[in-house]
Amino acid sequence: MTFIKQLLVATAVILISFSGKADELSVALAGLLERQSLANHAEIAQLGSFNLTSVAQAGEQNYAYLVQFGLENTLTIEQQGFNNSVTAEQSGRSNSATILQVGQSNVIQLQQLGDGNSITIQQTGAAAEMSITQFK
Repeated sequence: MTFIKQLLVATAVILISFSGKADELSVALAGLLERQSLANHAEIAQLGSFNLTSVAQAGEQNYAYLVQFGLENTLTIEQQGFNNSVTAEQSGRSNSATILQVGQSNVIQLQQLGDGNSITIQQTGAAAEMSITQFK
């Protein structure tokens, strides 16, 4: 199988809106990459400026629900395996999260509120559950 056939979906979305003045340019970037995948699902909602979300999914039936509100937030998700789930919300400014999920039936719930929160999560194995709230 060729590399191009292995990449089922590669999508980058750029949303640009002007809110009155050119110097108030609002930009949101979201990317989704599924490799050798079946029935993976990702929902991304962004409101604000200069937010960045990246999702890479490999395996089957992985789920990511990601929400960002505010300015300059970054969220990077990589899921490998079967039936993994990430729900993440960032609200505020300059929050950063990197999540790697490997295995099966793992669950992560992350909420970052306020400004300047940062976290890196690596979850491996089977049926692990994690819930984290950070706020400043």
